[in-house]
Amino acid sequence: MISLLRVDDRLVHGMVAVSWTSALKPDCILVANDAASKDAFMSMTMKMAKPAGVSLIIKNIEESIGILNSEKYKSKKFFVVTESIEDAYKVSEQVDSIKTVNIGTAGLKKKEKLISTLPQIKMTIEDFEYARKLHEKGIEIFAQVTPSLERMNYEGILKVFHTI
Repeated sequence: MISLLRVDDRLVHGMVAVSWTSALKPDCILVANDAASKDAFMSMTMKMAKPAGVSLIIKNIEESIGILNSEKYKSKKFFVVTESIEDAYKVSEQVDSIKTVNIGTAGLKKKEKLISTLPQIKMTIEDFEYARKLHEKGIEIFAQVTPSLERMNYEGILKVFHTI
């Protein structure tokens, strides 16, 4: 079961490890990211940030899709983290159990023109197009930094991008 797929270009860090994991209570955080799966230093820092009692799996996108579709892991509650909305879309194309996508602190590492949806959440036009595709698939999309802060639903994100 997937409790949430979060887009966060910092992947696993304090906010993900503490706020979101406390709210979702997953068995496992699954980082679906091609670069992180090959980077020992990045993997080590994420393992240090994860809370006790929750396992952490770091795999590339294809391997993550395999895990999420595997009968072996059907009883596990996953919190999935991708670096980009494009990666979230790629995963959703092959994993039917994704129902909700949280756009978190996306956009912090990007150099393109960024549009603020919420103060700490920035998106490009391309990001919005992937969010639109996810919404059209019937997946709930929302922007929110932490579970206790302001939440903007897809209609709010759409409104921001229609004012450009």
